[in-house]
Amino acid sequence: MAVALLVAAAGSGACTTWVPGRPVRAAGQVPMSARELLLHDGDDTPLGPAHVVPVGDNYFTSVQPPICAAALLFKNSPLRPPAARDSAEAAYTFGGPAQYAESIDVYDQDLDAHQVVWRAFSDVSDCRDDAVGVSPSGSSQPMRVTEFDAPQDNVFHWAMGRPDWTCTYGLAAVTRAVLLISVCDAQPGFPMADWAAKRRAQLDRHTA
Repeated sequence: MAVALLVAAAGSGACTTWVPGRPVRAAGQVPMSARELLLHDGDDTPLGPAHVVPVGDNYFTSVQPPICAAALLFKNSPLRPPAARDSAEAAYTFGGPAQYAESIDVYDQDLDAHQVVWRAFSDVSDCRDDAVGVSPSGSSQPMRVTEFDAPQDNVFHWAMGRPDWTCTYGLAAVTRAVLLISVCDAQPGFPMADWAAKRRAQLDRHTA
């Protein structure tokens, strides 16, 4: 069964407190909405041009054991800091089985982006057993954390896998926004470390 978490995205029930082609706003203008910061139709990705679709019922809403919520949940991920000014999410298709989704939260107050990422690293690493995701369309087969890494400042990526399916997650944090990315596919190997770093750089430009 196709599973997509998500995230962004998952780690532990002990998650605690927190933290192309679009114009950059000039100083003094109204801040961008969260939805403006998501990928748009036709934006380029490692999977090809993105086509926006609704986030479906195959995205997990709960996890067993709960300590793996941070490692597997995309919708309502505990890795997303509370008190966001604005939030948005979208899913994308590419003409194949891959499932891609992004969620973003935008804040009025500055976040400690480094702390957001390292807390996520800690929470995801707490998921040491098989995890089963539950969505409105049913339960997944067990998945397990297969990798996690913080390859660059304020970027974290990890993967949950089973023999026939892999979900790769990325978390990117900037001063006033946190982006969670989920990519699930029968073929592992999505270049999340580089892609999440690229998306973080894009956020930095658009939220500066």
